[in-house]
Amino acid sequence: MKKIEEKQLRNLTLPVAICCGLLFHNILYKVNFLTPYLLFGMMFFTCSKISMKELKFNPMHGWLLLIQIFGGSALYLLLHRFNEPIAQGLMICIFTPVAVASPVVGGMLGADIAMMTTYVLLSNVTAALLAPVAFSVMMHADIPFLASFWHVMQRTLLLLVLPLIVSWLMSQFTPKAHSFVRKHQSISFYIWALCMMLLLGTTFHSIFTDHDADLRLELVLAVGALIICVVLFSLGKKMGTHYGDMPAGRQMMGQKNTGIGVWLTISFLHPLAAVGPACYIIWQNLMNSLEIYLSSRRSEG
Repeated sequence: MKKIEEKQLRNLTLPVAICCGLLFHNILYKVNFLTPYLLFGMMFFTCSKISMKELKFNPMHGWLLLIQIFGGSALYLLLHRFNEPIAQGLMICIFTPVAVASPVVGGMLGADIAMMTTYVLLSNVTAALLAPVAFSVMMHADIPFLASFWHVMQRTLLLLVLPLIVSWLMSQFTPKAHSFVRKHQSISFYIWALCMMLLLGTTFHSIFTDHDADLRLELVLAVGALIICVVLFSLGKKMGTHYGDMPAGRQMMGQKNTGIGVWLTISFLHPLAAVGPACYIIWQNLMNSLEIYLSSRRSEG
């Protein structure tokens, strides 16, 4: 009975979080500063299941990095002659590194968390190194390498590496407390739902209050981001199936670090292009919610 109630609660949590993000966006955007702290807590509970020795490279990582780099570049080259903001906004949806939270969602779906954590590091370091170069070419200007690199890396270090270190230190010096955290690892799901609610609320608020926006451009970017989201999740699912870990491939390919994507776009590219990664936040969270719901229903059956 307890397990059934837990599954029912999970099924309700995500739709409620999405609805709250939409209905209370004018309040939630004001507390968006809490998101990094929630992400840290979420990753801390998730990392309690990982040993440093388990971090490993998988051949799938190489293919994912190639798609992240060359897929985004190819799309930009294809579209920039027609419309520069659209080309930049859709390119960044592919180029943006994988989300720090992706191992949390992947873990809920049965993925190899250690393998996903390894790719989070690889993907974010790659984006941090290549972003200044790629953006300099697109904007025909010198992009400050250290500023861009450090902004991407500090989030990765604080939200991924630090929870790993803290979890490892607890396992060495306070094993009872570490065991308690491992037993309650499912808390990460509810923290992730809170993060999703804040991110969606902030995104909806930005879209609803931008009165000077080009609605036609925004619509094209929104639809384009949706198409890219579906393609990336579908391609990741096929690649993950080929390498024996479908949930991991799906999340590593499709779940993007959209906060970084929006920041990179606003900082270095055309400001209207930020609508692309902003809308991607909505689409990827809807995709994640649907997949977790279907996974829960399958396990009940």
